[in-house]
Order: sequence, then C-alpha cells, then structure tokens
Amino acid sequence: MAKPKRMSELFASSSEKDTNTTAVTATPPYSSEGPTLPIIGAPENETEPSKRRKATNGNSSTATKKPSQQVLPSTIHPSLYEPWTRLPPNLFKQLSSQNRLQSTENIAPIVISKNQNVKSGINRLKTYLGAYKDPASTIELPDALKREDAIIAVSAQGEGTTKLVGIIDMVRRIVAPSEKEQDRNPQVETWAIYTMLTSVEVERKGGSTEQAVKSGDVEEAQNAQEDEDEEDEAFEPMDVDGHSLQDTGAEKDAMRKRKVPVLTVWMTRKKIPAFKSMFGEQTFSVQKMPDSLD
Repeated sequence: MAKPKRMSELFASSSEKDTNTTAVTATPPYSSEGPTLPIIGAPENETEPSKRRKATNGNSSTATKKPSQQVLPSTIHPSLYEPWTRLPPNLFKQLSSQNRLQSTENIAPIVISKNQNVKSGINRLKTYLGAYKDPASTIELPDALKREDAIIAVSAQGEGTTKLVGIIDMVRRIVAPSEKEQDRNPQVETWAIYTMLTSVEVERKGGSTEQAVKSGDVEEAQNAQEDEDEEDEAFEPMDVDGHSLQDTGAEKDAMRKRKVPVLTVWMTRKKIPAFKSMFGEQTFSVQKMPDSLD
C-alpha cells in the first residue's frame, strides 16, 4: 500500500506545476509589428546582422563616389581643330581661290587647353618651328610643315587663351637667335604672326538641373537650380502687343549656353597680305636646328 503524502509535499508539487505553466505562457508570440530580440543560442541568426552590415557598408562606399572622379569628356570646341573654318567666309574664299589655304595640306593646328602642360606646349611649338628636336619625344612633325607655304595655327578658347599667350611669348624668346647670329647666320628664319579673335557657344559651367541630378552631384544640382531661378526672375514672360511670350525649348537651350572667346595665332614663313590687312602682322626670328634645314 502506497505511503500517504504529507500536506507540505502536496503544496510543493502544486506550486511547481503553477511555476512551469506561468513560464511557458509568459513568452509572447513573434510579431513583426513590435521590437523583437534575437533568440539566445540560435546559430543560424548570428550571421544575418553581419551580412546586413556588409551590404550597408558596400552601399555607403558606392554612394561616396563623386562624379568628379570620373573622366570627363573634352570641352574643346571641334572647330579649333579645323581653324580655317573659323575664318570670315569672304577671306576664306579669297585665300582658297589663291591656293594659299589648303586645309590639312598646308595647315598644322595646335590646340591649347586650360589644363595644358606648359613645357609640353612649348616643346611642340618649338618642334613645329624647326628649332627643337628630341629623339626621345613622341611629337611627330605633320606633313603640312614640309611645304614652303606651311602655316601653324595655335588656338585656345576661354581660360586657355591666357595659357596660349604665355606659351607663344616664351617660345618667341627661346627660339630667337643671339644678336651676333641675327644677321650672318643662314640658319635663322623669319616667321610672320597673325592674331585672330572669335567666339564660340558652350554650355554653362553649372549646366542644367536635370543633367546635374543625373550625374549625382547634389551641389552642382543646387547651383544649377539657383542659376535657373535667377534667370527665371530676370526674364519673366510679358505680353507685348497682345502676344504672350512663353518659354520654348530653343529659348531655354540658348539661355543655357554662353559665348567664350577663341584666340587663334597663325604663323607662317610666307607672309599673307590678306591676313595682314584684317588681323595685323608681327614677325619674329627662329634659330633653326642644323638637321631641320632643307
């Protein structure tokens, strides 16, 4: 016969059952609407936070890249590489009929940008003038300069014009012969210079807001938006003679562009009277290298 239990043992077993029941029901069910804590001892959830951190770090590193780190396309106007197209039509027609200008056949263009290396620009112009030759240099002499009526056309636009003037001024001093060699040295040649000033239309530095947003440059987009707001305030539509002036696509494109100066310096051994009457004429002497003599 089983030994009867005491009252204290019955109360103790009853309290243990209540404790177990309370512990089970106290755990709240999982819900995506409230904050949750990771389950202790669950190995499958340990790698998820690190993966999320790596993905976040990867996105942040990509977002910190600036468009300025990318290689930007050249902003030099194409006509600078064909300087004869920038001549006044009547003058170009006259010189072409006289076979004085034959585009690439007797014209060697040089384009100077605002980021041009000064030493490189000087060496190229000295090489074209026949006053410098470096065997290790990659500068090739154009076939046009082998002609007697050869013309060198050095062009630059905008901020590059200042660098162009400096390069030409230094080259004229470097290639000049000494006073003793000026009169009796057969290796001295006289070149004529004609300076032509024109202009071209280019996109504004700020560009448009849409272009800045596409490129991802927030600061540039803000500057472009400010420029557009200023232009909108300065040019408000008005009714003139009953005609309402509305912005069109062509007008907006015109407002986004600006004119920049283009400086072209023509150099030739054979003088051009038509250039002299229109642009004026200067001359300078060049001390040629022995190997460059004909």
